Amino acid sequence: MEQKPGDARIKKCIDEHMDGWTVERVLRQGLGVSRSLMRSAKRKGNILLNGIPVKTNVSVKPGEVLELLMVTRGTSIIPQKMVLEFIYEDQDLLAVNKPPGMLVHPLTTETTGTLANGVLYHWLGQGATDCFRPVHRLDRDTSGMVLVAKNPYAQQQLQRQMNQGLFTRRYLALVEGRCQSPRGVINAPIGLAEGSIIKRAVTASGKPALSRYTVLRRFAGASLVCVELETGRTHQVRVHMAHLGHPLLGDTLYGGDDSQIKRQALHCAYLAFRHPGSGEPVKLACPLPADMRKVMKVLL
Repeated sequence: MEQKPGDARIKKCIDEHMDGWTVERVLRQGLGVSRSLMRSAKRKGNILLNGIPVKTNVSVKPGEVLELLMVTRGTSIIPQKMVLEFIYEDQDLLAVNKPPGMLVHPLTTETTGTLANGVLYHWLGQGATDCFRPVHRLDRDTSGMVLVAKNPYAQQQLQRQMNQGLFTRRYLALVEGRCQSPRGVINAPIGLAEGSIIKRAVTASGKPALSRYTVLRRFAGASLVCVELETGRTHQVRVHMAHLGHPLLGDTLYGGDDSQIKRQALHCAYLAFRHPGSGEPVKLACPLPADMRKVMKVLL
C-alpha cells in the first residue's frame, strides 16, 4: 500500500510471547492502540499482516510483521507563512515555542495568525497536509512550548500519559511579592468564578487541581517561580498563585499589576514524557521570552 507524505505507520514484529495472539490483542494490549483508532483502520483496510490487509480476529505468529496505517486527514485550517521557533521535530512529534499574544488554534472569528496556521504551513513545505493535533494548549498570552502530535496514535499515547500523571509540564512565572516558602504544594479545586464564563476561582465545587511550586529567585517585590502541574485545569497556575496571594505580574484578570508587562508573565518552559513511538524518555526545554527577561532585569 502506497504511503503518502504525512501518512504514518505503527509497525510491530511479533515476539515469541505473542504467538497465537489475535491481531486485535496485539494492537490493543501490545501497542495500546485505542479501540476507535483500531476500528477506523479496520474499516479502511489499513491493518496489514506481512503487507496484506487482515481482519482483527486473525492469529499471529512470531516473526510476522503487523502494521497499522494512519492516513492523513484534510483540514479547514489555512496554512500561513510565519516565523516560528521549532524546539524539536521527528516523524511523530513537533514542539514549537509559541510567542505571547498568539492563539494555539483558530476561532470562527479569528481564522488566521494562530500557531496552527504556522505549523500547517511548515508541514506543507514537507509535503504533508494533515490536521493539527495539539497535545496540550496554552492561553493566548501565555508563551512557551506547545507539543503537537503528527498522527492519531502519537496524540492518543501522549494524552494517556497526561491522564496517568506521566507527562511533566513545568512553567516559569513572575509573581508579585517575595514568596516566603522556598517550595510548596497547592491542592485546591478550581471551577468557574461566580457570575463569569471566563474567570476561574478556587472553589469547593470545582475539579481537583494540584500544583507544585519552587521559588527560583526573589526580587524586590516579586519572585520567579517554577510551577509543575499535576493536573491541567484552565488557568491553573494563574488561579493557584493568586490564591496564595502572589498573582502573576501582568495578570489583571486575577489581580496582577500590569505596569511592567502587559500580559500574564507565564511561560511553558519544560516538557518531559515517553516518546509514543520508541518509549524512550524525551526532555525538552524552552528559554524565557524577551519580555519576561526584560522585566527581570528591571527587578534586579
